[in-house]
Amino acid sequence: MAWRIHGPFLRGLVAMGVAVGAVTAGAFDDLTALSDEFDDAARLSDWSRIHQVEGWGNDVLEAFDIHTTRPGQMVMMPYASSWFGEYRGELSFKTVTGDFAITTFVEPRNRAGTGRPERDYSLAGIMVRAPRAMTNINEWTANGQNYVFLSMGAASRVNPGYEFEVKTTSNSTSVLFVEGTDATRAAIQVARIGPHLLMLRRDEGGEWMIHRRYHRPDFPATLQAGLTVYTDWSTVNNVGVQNNNQLILTNGAPLIGGGTLSNAQPDLVASFEYVRYARPDVPPGLAGADLSHAGEVSDEVLLSFLGEPLNVPGGAASAPEWTGMEAAHASVVSQRTYRVQMAPAPDGPWSDLEAFVSTNTLHSPLSVPPTNDSAVLRLVSP
Repeated sequence: MAWRIHGPFLRGLVAMGVAVGAVTAGAFDDLTALSDEFDDAARLSDWSRIHQVEGWGNDVLEAFDIHTTRPGQMVMMPYASSWFGEYRGELSFKTVTGDFAITTFVEPRNRAGTGRPERDYSLAGIMVRAPRAMTNINEWTANGQNYVFLSMGAASRVNPGYEFEVKTTSNSTSVLFVEGTDATRAAIQVARIGPHLLMLRRDEGGEWMIHRRYHRPDFPATLQAGLTVYTDWSTVNNVGVQNNNQLILTNGAPLIGGGTLSNAQPDLVASFEYVRYARPDVPPGLAGADLSHAGEVSDEVLLSFLGEPLNVPGGAASAPEWTGMEAAHASVVSQRTYRVQMAPAPDGPWSDLEAFVSTNTLHSPLSVPPTNDSAVLRLVSP
């Protein structure tokens, strides 16, 4: 909905200080449109799936939905499947070019929903991956897996509680690192800045920290960035790469090469509260710096522009509406990204006046060019 407003009236509103319930978010981020707050079930179709894009055909998720099983969340429940070496698991992703950060809040649980998964390498998190040049399994070639990820759940289970797993895979050679945590849920973030991949986490109730750094100059400009889940490594390892990559591993399934699958015990249900994409605003003084090494750029410096500064909410499922006093107020959804735009006519062209993240359910436009005599104003999300 757009309103034609006379400039003196709007400038009067600004002078009266009618802004309510908003914080300025600065310039609009072009990646905000990729973000998903998981409050609209129809947005499930916005996500690309690796088994479809590459033509594998085996959907390794037994359950996958948005705003259905759990309102306001994405839920993934995988069959036995994994990512390691040539093994290929689940990845639901958006394609991103250039520098970016992807942030989510994840809660991994066993299938009973009572605590930690109890099968080896049952975790959920963020994966950033180089696309493969294949659209069907006949085009597959060895040594083509290149990715990094940061996940939470149960890994080797040598620790008493939950664990984080980070993994870097180069030409299908995987190197992983596991660390225990007292947390049972966490915000996690992966930032790509040039050749540097920075993994961050914020355990529930804690502060953001740099978890791991990787140098991946081999990554192309465009990457797949999204969510991954995997579980039941012992089953996957027993049946081998071909069965994992091409079959849905349910008990009783005939295996490639003979035999029948038995004793598969997938044990993961993961819920995600949101996924948020953003462009990092790297300080000019760090241009060309080796962000992959703490000796050159400290964790403290990285945290000054990574972590929470990039955890900006996405758009709202419901459209904003102007209410009362012409364009003085607009009804919005709390903790969502909006833009106030202006144009000389209802058909545009539109320019951004202000980008903000709402803090309650009411907002008023603030920025009006003082020389403007009349304008058409609208509020959009994102």
